[in-house]
This record gives sequence, C-alpha cells and structure tokens, in this order.
Amino acid sequence: MKDLDLFENYTYGGIAYSSSLKYKAMVKKKEPFGAMVVREKFDHSLVKLAVDSGAKFVDGKTVEDIKISKDKSKLIFDDKKEIDAEIVVGADGIYSTVAKKTGLASIKKNNGICVFQESKLDEKTIDRFFGKERMCHIHIKFKNIPGYGWVFPKKQHLNLGVVKLHPTKLNLLNVYKDYFNLLKKDKIIPENLKMGQCKGGALPLGPLEKTYSNRVILVGDAAGFINPISGEGIYYAMSSGEIAAKIISESLENGDSSEKFLAKYQKIWNRDFGKDIKTFLKASKSTGGDDDNFIRLVSKDEKLTEIALSIFYGSLSVDEIKWKLIRRYIFVRFKDLFSKK
Repeated sequence: MKDLDLFENYTYGGIAYSSSLKYKAMVKKKEPFGAMVVREKFDHSLVKLAVDSGAKFVDGKTVEDIKISKDKSKLIFDDKKEIDAEIVVGADGIYSTVAKKTGLASIKKNNGICVFQESKLDEKTIDRFFGKERMCHIHIKFKNIPGYGWVFPKKQHLNLGVVKLHPTKLNLLNVYKDYFNLLKKDKIIPENLKMGQCKGGALPLGPLEKTYSNRVILVGDAAGFINPISGEGIYYAMSSGEIAAKIISESLENGDSSEKFLAKYQKIWNRDFGKDIKTFLKASKSTGGDDDNFIRLVSKDEKLTEIALSIFYGSLSVDEIKWKLIRRYIFVRFKDLFSKK
C-alpha cells in the first residue's frame, strides 16, 4: 500500500466559520485529522492495485443494461458486447446504471450538488498560507445555503468549492464566485489566484433503502453512502467495498449468490457505519439551527472544538462519540450562561 503512494498529504487542523462570519472555531492536532488525495492519482493507484491483484481492466466501455437470471448475471455494454458474471458489484457512482436497472434506485431522486476548482500551486505558497499542518477552512451555510464552502490545501494543490446539500433556488456558481472573493478578501487564499474553470458534481443525500439483490451488491456513491454533513464519501466507498469483497468471497465459497445470502452485506455496513450516516442525516436536516451560537460556544472550549471538527472530518465515529459531544456541549453552554450572570 505504501508503494502505491495513495495520499497526497495529511491535514492536522481546521477552522470552522459560522454563517454570519462572526465566530470561528479552530483546532490543531499532533496527529492527522484526515488524508488528502488528488483524485486522478488516487484512482489510477486503485486501478493498478486491482490489476496487480488479478483484475482485468477494460476502459472506454459503458454498461447500458444488466440482466439477472437464475444461474448468472449479464452485463450489456454500449457496443452490444456482453460479459457474464456470478455477481455484479455496482460501483458506478451516483447515477448508477446497475442500481437503476435492478430496481434498487429510482430514476428521479434528489441529490446534493457542488461547484469546485482545484488549482496547482507551489509548495512554498501553500506552506505560507496553510502551514505545514495544512489547515482546512470550512464556512458553514455560506450565503445561507444548506451546505458549506471549503478550502482544502494539499501538497501542491488547493481545492476550493461550495456544496448545496438540499434543494434551493440559489445559483451555486454565483455562490461560489462570492465565496472565492471572500477567501481573497480575508487573505485565506493568495490574491493572485485566478478563478479557473469550475467543475460541478452531484452527491447522494443518503443510502438507498436496499443495497443488494440477487447477484448484485451496490457500494460507494451507487449505494448512496456519504457523510451528509461534510459530503465526504471516499471512506464509505472503501469500507463498503471491503465489506462487499468479504461477503462475495463467502458467497462464492458457498455457491449461493441469492438475495437472501447477500443480505448479510447490508447488515454489516449498517452495523459498521450505517448508524453514523443516520445521525448525520438527522443533523443535516436541521438547517434552521443557530449555527452562530453553536460555533461561538464551540470556540470557547478546546475539547468541544476537537470533538466537533473530528466528527465533521470523519476521523471519529459520531455514533461512538455523540454522547460525549452532547455532554460537553451542555457543560460549555451552562458555563457560558453562568459567566454572563
């Protein structure tokens, strides 16, 4: 794994800003919060790992249909060629053909959307603005969008963007332009950085009700796995892929690719990270909350800041830590109330 060089760098801290920009909470750690990747390099390394492990890589083809019969699965490509398989893993993203054609996902569904750009900068410039810790910046509900703006510095790249996690009438590209200008005004990014060609993306807003069927398992975005607060999905993609591999291996050993046998997959991911996603979903729907007061209180307590930002970045399990977060928040809130008297 080390030889693959999957990660670009690590981040050791972050700053979260309230929607009014009146308050901010910051944390720095000696241990990394998370790992940053450059997707082109990361994806290529994963393909290499798969090929080195015996997978056959076929590029330039699109799956148009899938047929499931009693004794096999059949994938039909855009050039009308076909491949037979014991089990199909739908890892084909948010608009998964496998999920739609097997009836696991409806054609119409609400998705989150984002606008972003990634610029290459020299390492000295990134060091100057973000330090060796590669401090990230998160602006909660910027322009009152149900989402956030982000600044993720990497080794020699800077990733900026805004994400809208629930439908609104706001033009997200215009929101991003305003965000870009704010970052320059507040000297978070270099004054001479140009707004290049922006890219757009869609992201799921929660898991599908069912992520398996006869001879089919869905993983990653195809299954709807995502942190609905931060929009991060790589961890869930990798974890669900690992779980799927284990269940498929057992399935082939037992000669049973039925829906009943593959149901184990959903039970395991539910136990592994499903509770976290459900908690994130509840929190993400509370878009009318007073984030100003929350960030103000969080900024007053180092432990609370560390817990809150660790959950956001995905380095702590929210299901395991939520009561500690709640207790600490209540403690800080009462402390704040009594300090005003």
